[in-house]
Amino acid sequence: MSSVYSTVLAVAMSEPKFALRQLKFPLWAAEALIRIEQLIAGRGVPSSKQIELANDLMKEFIFCECDRRGARRPTALNPLEELHVLDVLCEYFSGSLNETARNAIFLSLFGGPDARKRIKVLCKLASMALSASLSPVLNVVGVWLQQTGCSSNPSLQLARSLIRDYFILHPNHSDILKNLPTIAPHFVTNFMTAVVEIHLKEGPDGSFSPPPRNLLEIITTWVCTDPKICHTTQLNSTAFPSGGIPMTAVSPLTGLIQWCALAPLYILDSDNTDCEMIDAIPFKKIKLEKPVDVSKNPNTQLENESELDLYGKLHFGVLQSLYEGRRLQGPLTAVSAQNLAQIVSPILHRITQLQKTENMISIDAKLQVCLNRISQAVQIALSSGCIYGNVSNLLTTLDTLPENRMLRIVIKTHQQQN
Repeated sequence: MSSVYSTVLAVAMSEPKFALRQLKFPLWAAEALIRIEQLIAGRGVPSSKQIELANDLMKEFIFCECDRRGARRPTALNPLEELHVLDVLCEYFSGSLNETARNAIFLSLFGGPDARKRIKVLCKLASMALSASLSPVLNVVGVWLQQTGCSSNPSLQLARSLIRDYFILHPNHSDILKNLPTIAPHFVTNFMTAVVEIHLKEGPDGSFSPPPRNLLEIITTWVCTDPKICHTTQLNSTAFPSGGIPMTAVSPLTGLIQWCALAPLYILDSDNTDCEMIDAIPFKKIKLEKPVDVSKNPNTQLENESELDLYGKLHFGVLQSLYEGRRLQGPLTAVSAQNLAQIVSPILHRITQLQKTENMISIDAKLQVCLNRISQAVQIALSSGCIYGNVSNLLTTLDTLPENRMLRIVIKTHQQQN
């Protein structure tokens, strides 16, 4: 009986393949997606055989990784085939799929053991979706970033690809990019998280590497226009089929705090008077009730700013976002105490570097701006309750930094409270 059942099952599994082989490429790719949807996003939890068949359809009819006998193809998709597949994928994921099915199918296509060899297709798909502002596709890419881990190598590879396409090779895309938080908030939040990770570790000494100016302008626009954008992934749960486990959402705020604090030490700008005056404002007088409006025409308002002034605006936007955390429902884990404590090492390393080329007066002025920004961010994160992890260890680590009156007050106040 078991052999009869196995034969029937084998025939049933071969029928979709036989039907698809009667079509021509790329029609069979579009039809294969429909068959895959029926297998893994239908009613109930798919069986292991259904998942196996869905994976076979992906390999043969979408990514063309094997032939009808299951033998691996000697070459990947050629450029024309790849373009056809990208068109099919964009059209399919922009269709009437519900969010649960869209996430399940996309993660099946670009996750698992075959994810590495499909990353180039994914990078081009994300770039195409970005150019056309395809909200469903971009948001499902955002889900992929979260599930893969925004600091994982595949996610960083995707982020680098988009930075290259939109901020290095073709930098004049601000009109397309500035409205992304309303079009694809899930994507924007996770993309920022990956981007800050890249630039915190890819400097020549393994520390902060300032991002391209136009990338800095866009991120400043995003954060200042919508203080909630950094909390999006924590406020909106991801829709998965039964049995799916969403990965923990990570906010970009920890990395952005470090960007803004490190910038005065790493950006060479002779005219930093305005930046110093902004950061010299007593902490109690900082007002965060009204967001900074750079959305009307971000190009006009930001293009004439110095790079240090841009970081000053971004810092203010980050403080707004942290402050906004206390108004939002539920406990937010926006700032990692452990990750934020890592800022001490690049600060001390940079001071050592600057001592070889600059006088102590100049170094101390830059350092005080840096430390003021850290103290402001830590204070608001603690008071808004959106910091998580070992806060005592964070305060102890920050206490090893050079003298700064505001930072000492923040550290002492919270140590006494605990």
